[in-house]
Amino acid sequence: MSELDSVCRLQAEIWGSAEVAVPATLLKVMSGAGGIVLLAEADSGPVGFAYGFTGRSPSGQVYHRSHAAGVLTSARGAGVGRALKYAQRIEALGRGLSRMVWTFDPAQTGNAHFNLNLLGATARSFRRDYYGIRSDALNRGRLSDRLVVDWFLDDSELAALHHHQPGARRSVPVPDRLRDSSAPGEMKDAYRELRVGLEAAFADGMAAVAYDRENGAYSFATLPPGTPGSVE
Repeated sequence: MSELDSVCRLQAEIWGSAEVAVPATLLKVMSGAGGIVLLAEADSGPVGFAYGFTGRSPSGQVYHRSHAAGVLTSARGAGVGRALKYAQRIEALGRGLSRMVWTFDPAQTGNAHFNLNLLGATARSFRRDYYGIRSDALNRGRLSDRLVVDWFLDDSELAALHHHQPGARRSVPVPDRLRDSSAPGEMKDAYRELRVGLEAAFADGMAAVAYDRENGAYSFATLPPGTPGSVE
C-alpha cells in the first residue's frame, strides 16, 4: 500500500492538483482485478508511474486500457517514461493482451513525439472534450480534446501494420499559438482550429502515424490493407 500511496502522490504532484489523483485503494483493487499498476523509483525515491485496466471492445476484443502515466519533471529525459511503457507492454502480453490503448492531448506535442515516433503507436480516432472542463495545473484553460492511440503489442499485429508502406499522406499542423499562448481564450480558439484538421483527416479514413517536430505537424496516412481494426 505504501507504493500505491506513492503513485497517488505522484499524480497530484505531476498534474498539480490532488483532485485528479486516483486513490490508492482503487489502485489496489485495479491491480488485484487484473489491471496493471507500475511505479518507477530512483535513488531519490518515486519518480514515475503508469496504470490501467482491462477493456473490452464492442466486438469482444480484450485489450489493456492504459489510463494514466507520468514522470516527475526532474526525472524526464532519462528514459523513465519509455521504460514504464515497455514494462506495461510486457505485463499486458503476459496477460494474453495484444493491444494497448490510451488517450493524449493533441496539443501536447512532446507526448505526440513520444507516442507516435518513439513507441510507434498510431492514433485512429479523436474525441472532443473527452473529460469535460479540467482545472488541474496542466489542463487549466485548455479543452480536453483527446487523440485515441492504438499500440500493437504482438509481433503479428506489428508485422501487419508495417509490412507495407502507408498510402496517401497528409500533414495537419498544430497552431503555434496553441503551444505558446497562455491566454485561455486564445488557447481554446487554437484547439478549435486544430480540431478541423484532425477531424477532416480521420473522416477520410486516415490515421496519425508520426509527429513532425521540425514542422510542428501531425503526419497522417492511410494504413495498409490487413491492419487490425481499432478497439475504441
